[in-house]
Amino acid sequence: MSSALRLLPLGIFSILALIVSCSHLNPPARPVSPPGAPSVQAAAPAGQPPASAGRPDPKMFVEDMLVGKGLGREKIHALVSDPRVEISPGIITSNLFYSAPKASAKNPKVMDVSPAYIGKGVAFIAEHANAFNGARERYKVSPEVITAILVIETNLGKYPMKYNVFRVYASLTSALDTEYLDALLKARGDKYVLTGEVLASARKKGAWGLGELVALIQLSDKLGIDPIGIQGSFAGALGPAQFIPTSFVKFGADGNGDGRVDPFDMDDCIASVANYLKLGGWKEDAKLEVRRRAIWNYNHHEVYVNTVMMLYDQLVAAGREPGVPDEGQAARAGEAGAEGAAPGSGPAPVKAEGGSTPVQESGGSE
Repeated sequence: MSSALRLLPLGIFSILALIVSCSHLNPPARPVSPPGAPSVQAAAPAGQPPASAGRPDPKMFVEDMLVGKGLGREKIHALVSDPRVEISPGIITSNLFYSAPKASAKNPKVMDVSPAYIGKGVAFIAEHANAFNGARERYKVSPEVITAILVIETNLGKYPMKYNVFRVYASLTSALDTEYLDALLKARGDKYVLTGEVLASARKKGAWGLGELVALIQLSDKLGIDPIGIQGSFAGALGPAQFIPTSFVKFGADGNGDGRVDPFDMDDCIASVANYLKLGGWKEDAKLEVRRRAIWNYNHHEVYVNTVMMLYDQLVAAGREPGVPDEGQAARAGEAGAEGAAPGSGPAPVKAEGGSTPVQESGGSE
């Protein structure tokens, strides 16, 4: 030890020792990943804007936004650092520019649906008779309208879910970073320009995506599943009924009495759709405009409402005993007037932002 150090008062050493021993009380804002752990700076998908020293990594931006919602930094850092999580420019542009249901080329008032789904729908109702009977008894909602929705949403649960839902909502959340969004759109080409209208939409979608991401994490915790392992639509909808996380948390119902409310369980989906429609005002004997409004609450697009009602009528007719007339058909036709009448006003969207459905996904390239 040098003579200078020997001259230091003993108290100085005590203070230094105290500082070192208490350094764990103030950890860094972002935990440092151990050697070999995945980094939030992992390679981005094609179409990402070039890195900028003045712009934070979009995944770190998402992490900070989630922590700002009250979620623990350590847990969120581990999730965002997972290599399965990437910020997808294609997801952002798809949700900003391509989220309306696609109408049929033959009839622009409805969506294309194979006639085979009428027979499949009748068989589906028979296969899930217990769940449908329970939904009818509890919510007074018919199997036919629930089945019509499930046909459109996921082809009765058979449509492949191609998008990582966590990644969808993380990507949308990153759109709240205006500088990053502007650079991203420029990197995607002249087709996309950050106009005032696009910026307003991005802020709305970004805030919505952040809320859904929080709900997705919380719902996954409740169900004991991996939030990053969930596949869904390019708009982030889950399961056969394509609920978004916040809506399923609010409207999800147990359809088989197992005490678990699961968006991937078909019985629970049937009960949840019935619950949603009942709360939206659906009654089998209500006027057409009332029933249309209940469907419109599920998806805010006229072409969607028209298609559900078309399938509903066809399923009712297909399931009716031969020779039994449909007493409500003439009344429905008279109330409908011109095909494709507007569904009317209703509450704010609670089911699917943008109204996208898997059978018409477009622009979802990543």
